[in-house]
Amino acid sequence: MRTRLIAAIAALLFPPIATHASDKQNVMIVSWGDVIMSGAPGAARLDTPEKVRESVRSWKSQGIDQVLFRGDNFRVLLFHETAPANEEHRKGLEKTRAAWESDLMETAVNAMREAGIRPYVWLTVLDEGCPPDILYADSVPFAWQSRFTRQNPQFLACDRSLTPNGRKYHWGVMEYAYPEVRQYMLEVIRAFSDRFDLDGVFLSLRTHSPPPGHADQFGFNEPVVREYKRRYGRDILREPFDLEKWRNLRGEFFTTFLREVRDHLKSRGQKLAVGVQQGEYLGPPFGNMRIQWRRWVADKVVDQLVVGHITGARARYPLRTQRTMGYLQSQEDNLGLPPIEEALSKDYGPLCARHGVDLLVFPRHFYLSFLHPTYGRGRQNPELRARLLERLEAIPEVTGIVIGYGRFLRSHAAVPAE
Repeated sequence: MRTRLIAAIAALLFPPIATHASDKQNVMIVSWGDVIMSGAPGAARLDTPEKVRESVRSWKSQGIDQVLFRGDNFRVLLFHETAPANEEHRKGLEKTRAAWESDLMETAVNAMREAGIRPYVWLTVLDEGCPPDILYADSVPFAWQSRFTRQNPQFLACDRSLTPNGRKYHWGVMEYAYPEVRQYMLEVIRAFSDRFDLDGVFLSLRTHSPPPGHADQFGFNEPVVREYKRRYGRDILREPFDLEKWRNLRGEFFTTFLREVRDHLKSRGQKLAVGVQQGEYLGPPFGNMRIQWRRWVADKVVDQLVVGHITGARARYPLRTQRTMGYLQSQEDNLGLPPIEEALSKDYGPLCARHGVDLLVFPRHFYLSFLHPTYGRGRQNPELRARLLERLEAIPEVTGIVIGYGRFLRSHAAVPAE
């Protein structure tokens, strides 16, 4: 009785969003660590195998075709040193350990496969954590850092310092020009892709790391310096150089990494999806490294491109005024970009359709409005979002719409039984 009453109230407060057109994939992104700490009701909490199985049945009944299920909390457990900064962090780590030991990830993957939902594991590749003396959100000590970057800080993206003395590093963000970095991250991915019966892996270009002082501050590591000198005859540490060639070179190294991941996943019959911000550059809070998405699509490096999956730097570090300094494009701030509908229709869509790559869109972080031009997180007007969804549905080359787990619960007034 209580559950039916709550569901009825939820239906009034959150009327269902129109179901996607039949030719679109319904893709849901589930940030597991956030879900278990959010107070989601009943089975929606996903903190036991039984609740996961019950929720998967609900997802299928509501038309979900694919789930991007976040494995980063389990990755932290396996590959990171942890030092919980507060009681909330400590409880989260305990729940993660209990879930891993109870094979919750395997339960989720198997339940989705049995239900006819395509399971992808979601892993970040630019989010290795920071030492505890670096404050997350400028407020609490970082609670995790990968053992790899803890032992090898030289593999983090570094500034233009001539010598190691005084050199600054972009904590948490590795430079993919190093073969060692690419090999390490492939090992992280294989910890999930080799163990579970996944349809694919979703690589997220998001981070919890603090933003740089300006967009072109980091990325002057030795292999980048060496290769730029070989190609163009300039020492980028000591001489003026072409910024755009440098930005593109860094992007080439990242593309090499994706090719290596693709080759491994292909050997296992698994697919590769990558989430990016709209545009040609990595954007806040990283820098102006080129996102070579056109090459990824043309060469079938990726099977799915998810446009609109961004960090949300204003929400992560809302008081950092340098957060947007020097960026050429920023989806979050609507900087240097055409309307997303235009970009999808004229640019992303035709190329993806030509090469058979799924084009998915995560509409949550487009057309944000801000109470203050510099400080604070952005909000998306509900009416504007509804109009955006209608326009996305009308673009034939868009093969799927990605929704967040919270929005899924609200749109279907889903309050699973206790």
